[in-house]
Amino acid sequence: MKIFIILSLATTAIAQTTSSGGSVGGGAVIVTPSGARLGATLEPTMHGQAAVTGAPYSAIEITEHVQTLADGTHITQPAQKVVYYRDSQGRTRIERTVALPPGVSAGSNTGPSVTEIADPVAGVHYLLDTRDHKARKVSTAPTAAIAGTVPPRPPYSANPQSKPQIVRQSTFVPNDQRQRPEISTESLGTQMIESVTAEGSRTTVIYPVGFMGNDRPITTVSETWTSPDLKMTVLSKNSDPRSGEHTTRLTNISRAEPDPTLFQVPSDYEIIETQPPSVVR
Repeated sequence: MKIFIILSLATTAIAQTTSSGGSVGGGAVIVTPSGARLGATLEPTMHGQAAVTGAPYSAIEITEHVQTLADGTHITQPAQKVVYYRDSQGRTRIERTVALPPGVSAGSNTGPSVTEIADPVAGVHYLLDTRDHKARKVSTAPTAAIAGTVPPRPPYSANPQSKPQIVRQSTFVPNDQRQRPEISTESLGTQMIESVTAEGSRTTVIYPVGFMGNDRPITTVSETWTSPDLKMTVLSKNSDPRSGEHTTRLTNISRAEPDPTLFQVPSDYEIIETQPPSVVR
């Protein structure tokens, strides 16, 4: 597999996500021509449309996936590592080593390295090919950096040791003969995660018998911990009996201002101008 294929696909993903106003949850997944998913998402900024200013940091994000089969066998996927940087101006840098699926070779023991630099103030994104020293540039409409916000958080007890409170519970009224899933969300209070204060919530979804051909209820649980200071999620867990356990956490969090050179294309890189593709709405 050639690295230029991955970078080309990633460039398209960024341009499409930027044009459609995507967010971290709507990043495009890199897929090879053969259909292999390379397990990376790319966003116009690291955590939403608007740049987050005044909250510099650097951190390493670790994602783990463990699946348990019906006979009790555990399948543990290799941990995914992503390095994040953000300066006070809202510029971001994401460094990924793409984990390749079994049977797909990149010519070495590790997958290709993809680095994304986003400058929402200047309106430009760069995708750096660290092997060939080429930077693919995608220009976007410059946007004044504004202080980012996090989604509204449910109320919680001032005492983090208190029992969780159910803050929302809703059961959909079916419009056919099939019963709808039951969704409930509860606050988990606050706790310190990697030396930052985080506020947590847990969402439980119960799929009733027959909803998807299941003969027993299926329960999925998602837990999210968000830092108001960093304006981002620092820990998320998802448990689904169909796919297993997914855990994503930020580690080695530093609140210091990153080196300014991290948000610049190295002088020995060739810059290739790339036009964003048109997006059909």
